[in-house]
Amino acid sequence: MIRALLAAALLLPAAAGALEPRFDHRDLHGPLVEVLESYDSLAVSGRTHAARRPALRLGWGFDVAGEGNELVAGAEFALRSWDDPERQRVLVAANTRYRVYFGTEELKTFFELGLFAPLRSRLAVGPLVGLGLVYDFSRASGVFVGGQFASAFGNGRVVSFALLAGAQLRFELP
Repeated sequence: MIRALLAAALLLPAAAGALEPRFDHRDLHGPLVEVLESYDSLAVSGRTHAARRPALRLGWGFDVAGEGNELVAGAEFALRSWDDPERQRVLVAANTRYRVYFGTEELKTFFELGLFAPLRSRLAVGPLVGLGLVYDFSRASGVFVGGQFASAFGNGRVVSFALLAGAQLRFELP
């Protein structure tokens, strides 16, 4: 009896250590919210306007390839008045980006590449590049910080540098 208990006690830690928690995002989808502080420069008709723009970005992440990386589609809204006759600032912008994660542990990094499209006050489209750091509490939730650079061309030239912080929830769709 004592030998059986001793053998079970020795095997128990090995069995528990064999299971490693997974923090990747395979087959998961979900909403994300980001708060960002950006510095925008807009050039229109030979005049340049520059301004800080705090904004809220809402989006949805999709694991399209089953690898844990995700396609994020969303929109951002400036956190200030819609009427600003003095400056031509970006007020609403759409963005779609592909976010690649490096690592499967709680703490990982990401790189994103996508499209940035300011919709108001000037319509333009261009590339967006970002880097960041993610901490996942579980496969279903996490927080992140990062930085982005975007440039757009159209009814004006927009250049934007942004720092951001956000959170994301994830779940499996049936």
